[in-house]
Amino acid sequence: MDTTKKLYIALALLAALGGGIYLQNKKEKADTQAHSFEAKNAQLPTVNVNEETRKAIDSIELTRPAEEKDNKEATADDKAVAAVSKSESVSLSKKSEEAWELKQPVTYAASAANVKSLLENLDKLKITEQISTSTAEYDKYGVSDEKAIHAVFKKGGETVLDAYFGENGSRGQMVRLGGKDGVYALKGFSKYLYNRDANGWRDKTIFKFDDKAVTKVTVQNEHGNFVFEKKDDKWTSQYAEKEKDKPKEIADFKSSKIDDLVRAYKGLNASSFADGKPLSEVGLEKPVATVTLELTGGTGKYVLTVGGTSEGSSRWVQANTGPQVYSVSSWTADWATAEVSKFQEKKDDKKDKDKAEADPHAGMPGMPPGMAGMPPGMQGMPEEPEE
Repeated sequence: MDTTKKLYIALALLAALGGGIYLQNKKEKADTQAHSFEAKNAQLPTVNVNEETRKAIDSIELTRPAEEKDNKEATADDKAVAAVSKSESVSLSKKSEEAWELKQPVTYAASAANVKSLLENLDKLKITEQISTSTAEYDKYGVSDEKAIHAVFKKGGETVLDAYFGENGSRGQMVRLGGKDGVYALKGFSKYLYNRDANGWRDKTIFKFDDKAVTKVTVQNEHGNFVFEKKDDKWTSQYAEKEKDKPKEIADFKSSKIDDLVRAYKGLNASSFADGKPLSEVGLEKPVATVTLELTGGTGKYVLTVGGTSEGSSRWVQANTGPQVYSVSSWTADWATAEVSKFQEKKDDKKDKDKAEADPHAGMPGMPPGMAGMPPGMQGMPEEPEE
């Protein structure tokens, strides 16, 4: 074998040996990284709350950060963002398996549905990686005391979860845990479930009843006194413009209008609350209207008095269920303040109805002029041939 061939063989063996060493090193590096990743993940804290623990939670405290906006009065040397509202804290306490109570900032029945949604979200929370080990970066990631949404869940005085939720990004929701340094990425967090104001945690139910059970509706306002009673599944009407007037039936009365009214009140919810305001300030010292709905056989009576306007065209109201003052939409309040025309058939509707009764085939596609008024079965028959 000549020298050249020996050289080529040696080079080939060397290349093969080098490739083998490279692949071996690459595999070892990958294994090391994998073990390192697994070890790192194994050291991550867990925030998962199982169903048993979740059902045992009996106390929730939530603090929303102060809202911020540019301070237009700031000097040239102080152009920093200035807080314009204080942070808001709410406390919720479990009363029974399904019922919760708002304890702070006011004492009021809590929305069971909103609390349930919040607790169910705990099952979805999972820390996926550590973003920073430094406490100096809390502001950067929005998890500082001043910037974060702070949530504390307890059972029997024992803390189940203490978390500060900050910025959200491509790596997930930033979070830090109470008593543990560092910032972590979290999956499964739904901000809107935690970021409600105090009103968002209150039970907004004013009325809840079966609309089919309502047999009598009374409306009193500046336009007169209206009484509607259900007979044979149809509403009857009585109206007196003044108290001394003899009640009479409303002309062109439309029974389905009262069905609409009842549906507006059967599941009536508040849009907001008037806490601490005197009745004179909300127009309820001398209400402008009253609606009364009575259920069959005296099984229920729901009364709503209507006062002045709140925000926009909404109105302040008070129910016979308690002293709380609520705000409801104008769509609901308009039934209470309605005039006679609100319960009448519209002129256009009446014209269409009269036309339909006179010519039941009017407007049917393909119907030749003059055929609509013919007796049933005659339309479309061929004319007799001329002799």
